[in-house]
Amino acid sequence: MDIITASVFQSMVENGLRNLKAHHQEVNDLNVFPVPDGDTGTNMTATLKGGVEAMKKVTSSSLSQKASALASGMLLSARGNSGVILSQFFAGIGQAFSDLDQAGVAELSNAFQKGTETAYKAVVTPVEGTILTVAKEGSQALSSEEGSLKSVEEAFCLAEKKMASALQNTPNLLPVLKEAGVIDSGGAGLVYIIDGMRKDLLGEKIEDSSFASPSNASSVDASAFNEDSVLTYGYCTEFILQLQNSKKGPEEFDLDKMIEAFSSFGDSIVALRQGNIVKVHVHTKTPARAIEYAQKYGEFLTFKMENMNLQHNEILLKEVAGEGSPRKDIAIVAVAPSPEIGELFKSLKADQIVSGGQSMNPSADDFVRAFKAANADHILVFPNNGNVTLTAKQAGGIFEGSDVIVLPTKSIVQAYSALQMLDFESETLEQSVETAKQAIDSVLFGEVSTAIRDSLNNGVQVKKGDAIGILLGDLVEDEANPVSCLLATIQKAPDLEDRSVITVFFGKGVSEETKAAVGEAIQKKFPLMDYFPIEGGQDVYPFLFALE
Repeated sequence: MDIITASVFQSMVENGLRNLKAHHQEVNDLNVFPVPDGDTGTNMTATLKGGVEAMKKVTSSSLSQKASALASGMLLSARGNSGVILSQFFAGIGQAFSDLDQAGVAELSNAFQKGTETAYKAVVTPVEGTILTVAKEGSQALSSEEGSLKSVEEAFCLAEKKMASALQNTPNLLPVLKEAGVIDSGGAGLVYIIDGMRKDLLGEKIEDSSFASPSNASSVDASAFNEDSVLTYGYCTEFILQLQNSKKGPEEFDLDKMIEAFSSFGDSIVALRQGNIVKVHVHTKTPARAIEYAQKYGEFLTFKMENMNLQHNEILLKEVAGEGSPRKDIAIVAVAPSPEIGELFKSLKADQIVSGGQSMNPSADDFVRAFKAANADHILVFPNNGNVTLTAKQAGGIFEGSDVIVLPTKSIVQAYSALQMLDFESETLEQSVETAKQAIDSVLFGEVSTAIRDSLNNGVQVKKGDAIGILLGDLVEDEANPVSCLLATIQKAPDLEDRSVITVFFGKGVSEETKAAVGEAIQKKFPLMDYFPIEGGQDVYPFLFALE
C-alpha cells in the first residue's frame, strides 16, 4: 500500500486499540514496584478508546479530520502519565496530518517525528527508558530509512521492529526497571498499539475483547431538579462542529471571535480548533445562543448538554429564586481514592473532589468538569498521586476559565497536611501556595502494600505475598507481617527524632483487630509521638502514614 487514507487510518487505530485491549493486563503487570502502579495498560486503553470513539463520530473522508478528532478525543480521555504522553504522541501525528487527505511514507515519517517531539514536550523532565524512548527509536528509524522504504506497510514494519527492540532495551537505560526485572509498561503499551496498526495494514484483524473503561462519574439524581427548582449553574454545553463551505465556512470562522462572543453569555470556555473541526466546552444558561452562533459556520458532529445542577451530584438544589453560586477567588480541587477521604478533604475546605487514585486514575475531562464546578478565579489542585499529576497539568493547560495551579502532592497524606495549614482569609494566593508547598515538603510519607511478585527492588529482596514498605516513593522494607512492616518502614524515616506526630490512614478491609494492633505497636515503639488513626477506606494500601 502506497498511501494511508482516512478510512485506512481509522481501521489501523481501531486494530491498535483491539491489540492493546487484548494485552492491557499484561501491561498493567509491568510495574516498576511489585505493587499495582497506576494500571498503565488500563489507562492507555481508556485514553485510546476515547479517541477512537471521537474519531468514529467524524464522517469526513479527510485524513486530517480523522486524526484531529482522534487527538481531541484522546486529550480529554487521557488517564495517567502514560495516557497523557500517548495522547500527545497522537496529537503530534494529528498536527503532521493537518490538511492532508492521505499520507505516504514521507508523511508518515514526519508524523512519527512530530508525535515524538510533542510527547517529549509534554513531560517536564523526560526520562529515557520509557515510552518516550520507544517512540523516539521508531521515529528515528523511519527518518533514517525513509528514502529506501517502498510502502507504508514496510514503514510500519520497520517502526514496530525498532520500537520493540527499544522496549527490550529499556531496563538498560532505566536502572529501576532492570532491578525490578521488567520492561517499561508505557513503552509496551505503545508497541502493542503500533503492532496492531501494522497488522491491520497486512490484513490481520485482531479479535475484539472486553474492556471496562474506568469511570469516576456519579449517577444523575433527577429528583435534585424539579418544577420548583431554579437554574443557578447553567448548562455544561459541549460540541464538535464541522465547519462547512456551504455556510460562512472555514475561511471566515475565527476561533478568538467565537470565544469573545461566548464570553458575553457564558464562562469556563474551552475551545480548540484542529483543521476544520472545532471542539467547544462552555458553561451557559442560554445554550441556544451558542447553538445559533456555531451553526452559522457549520453543523454539529456531536452535541451534549447537561444541567450542571445535576452533574456528579455535587451541586445542591437552590430553593430561593435568584440565588446563585458566587464566583470564588480561590478554590481547591483534590483527588481522593475513596468517599471517606473525599469527605475528609471537604471538611478541610476542598471545594471539588475528583475520584481517583492508584488504581483508578482520573481523566483530563474529569478535572475539567471539577474546574468548571469550582467556579473560581484561581484553583489549587492536589493530585495526590505521581501518576495523576501530568493529567491534572494537562487539564489545567486546556482549561481557560481559571488560573489553575497544580501542587506537587504524591500522596493523600501530603494533601491532608497542606489543607490543614491553608487560610485564604488571612493569606494572599501567593502566600497560600507557598504555605501549601512548605507543608508538602515538610511531611514524610509512606505506605504499606502487598507484593505481587518475587523481585529485587532498591536492594530489598521481595517475596510475593509479603507486606512491603515504601518511604518517600522508595521501597525500603519487606516483612511477612503488615504491622511489623509498617513499624520498620517508619523507623527508616530520616530525622525521625525530629517528628512528633504519626498519622495512619487505614485502607479498605483492614480489620478492627489489626487497627488496634497498629495503635498499640506505635504507642509502644514511639511513646513520645502523638498517634492519630484515620479511616481512609483506600484500595491497594492497607496503611498510609504521615510523619510530621
